[in-house]
Amino acid sequence: MANIFTTIQPQLYSAAQEVSSEPFAIVKAINTFFDDKQVAVGDTVKVPVAPKATTSAFTAAMTPTAGTDATSTAVSVQISASRKVSWNLTGEQVQSLQNGGNDREWVRQMIAQGMRALRNEMEIAAYTAVRAGASRAYGTAATTPFASDLSALSNARKILQDNGAPLADLQCIVDTNANLNLLNLGIVQQAYQAGNDAERRSGMVGRQFGFAIDSSAGITAVTKGTGASYVTSGSTAVGVTDIALVTGTGTVLAGEVVTFAADATNKYVIGTGVAAPGTISLNRPGARVVIATANALTVGNTAVANLAFERSAIVGVVRPPLIPANPYISQTTISDTEGMTYLLLEIAGYGMTTWELHVAYGFQAVQPEHIVQILG
Repeated sequence: MANIFTTIQPQLYSAAQEVSSEPFAIVKAINTFFDDKQVAVGDTVKVPVAPKATTSAFTAAMTPTAGTDATSTAVSVQISASRKVSWNLTGEQVQSLQNGGNDREWVRQMIAQGMRALRNEMEIAAYTAVRAGASRAYGTAATTPFASDLSALSNARKILQDNGAPLADLQCIVDTNANLNLLNLGIVQQAYQAGNDAERRSGMVGRQFGFAIDSSAGITAVTKGTGASYVTSGSTAVGVTDIALVTGTGTVLAGEVVTFAADATNKYVIGTGVAAPGTISLNRPGARVVIATANALTVGNTAVANLAFERSAIVGVVRPPLIPANPYISQTTISDTEGMTYLLLEIAGYGMTTWELHVAYGFQAVQPEHIVQILG
C-alpha cells in the first residue's frame, strides 16, 4: 500500500497528463481471429498442417488405384500466459482525489498505463514466436537494413516466393532504427521519386513490394548462443530439417541463424537447438541444398531480427481470462485503441479498493515457410 501521491495532490495534479504508447505492430499484423474462448490457459489447440504433395505418372486403366497415403502433422497453439497489472487506493486516498475532482482521472490513467504494460508484453511474446518460427534470414547481423535501398525487402520477398508463400497479405515489421532508414530513403523523401509526398508528410512508409510496413518497440537484438566448432554427421538431402551435429560445444538456440560451409548462401533459422552434440532441427522447408557430412556449422552473430511474413503464418490467441463470479468483485471488459480487450476487476477490500487489469494470450508460428528474418 505504498502509494506515493506527492506528484498528484489536488493542487499539483494535472488531468491533461497523457500516457505514452510504444509502437505496437506485430500483434496487429498477425492472424488474431483464431480466438477460441473455450480453451483454458495452459491448454492447446491443434492446427493441422498438410504434408507436401508428390507427383507420379498417370497410366490409363479400367480400374482406379488407391491414392497415395498422406500423414498430416499439427502445430500446437497454447494460451501460455495470463498476465495482470494491479493498483489500489485506500478510502482516505480516494477522498483526497475526490476533493480535487481527480479520482476518475487517476483510475483512467492507471488503466491506460496497465494496458500499455500488458500490450508491450504481448508484443515481445509475439516477436519471440515469429522470430523463432522463421524459415530463413537475409541481411547482415549488426548492420541496420535499408541504409541505401529496399533490397533487403525484395530479397525477403524472393525467399517467401521460393518457399511457396501466397504473397496475398505480406507484412514487414521493423525496429525504429530500420524504420528511420526507410524514412530517410530518397524514394520516400523526394516526391518526384515517390510519385507524391504522402509518405513524407504522414511519416508512414507505404506498401513496398507488396509488404505493408510498420514498426515495433518489441523488436530488439537477440544475443547469440555459445555454439562453436560443430560439424554435421552424415549427408543431408534437400528438404531435410533434422541435422545431426558432432564434435562441437555450446548452445545453438531456437530462432538463431546458422549457415553451413557447403551452403553459405542460405541462412537457416533453428527450430530446435542443442546444448551439446546432438540433432538440431531447421524450420521448414529445411535444407535448400545437399549438405555433406563433416560440414562446418557457423552460428550467426547477435542481431536484430526484423520480420517479413504472410499474415496467416502466425496465430495469436488474445482474450480476457475467465474469473469466477464474486460479490466483492466487479468485472467488465475494456478495449484499448489497438483493438486488444482486457478484463478489468474492481475488488472491494477492508478500507481499500484494488483494481486489476487482466489479459491471456499465446502466439505460435504455424507456417515457417512464410516467415523471413531481415537481420539488422
